[in-house]
Amino acid sequence: MTQKQLAALSGLGQSTLARFETGGVAEFGSRKLLRLLEVLGHELSFTPKSSSFTLDDALAERQRQAQESSEASAPRRSMSR
Repeated sequence: MTQKQLAALSGLGQSTLARFETGGVAEFGSRKLLRLLEVLGHELSFTPKSSSFTLDDALAERQRQAQESSEASAPRRSMSR
């Protein structure tokens, strides 16, 4: 979809969309954003912020990645006799 087509469907100016796309719009209201999302078939949702990432979380993540890596590189046994 072109900016011109999106502008026509959303009721926004094509130049506004071009500046938004490149970060050149200082203020872009929530109504405009929600309208764009609606036209594009998306929606905005919010989820609760999880607790902060701790060193224990980092260690658990590293261990999980190491386990997955070792499982992926382990030789597979053949079932043939």
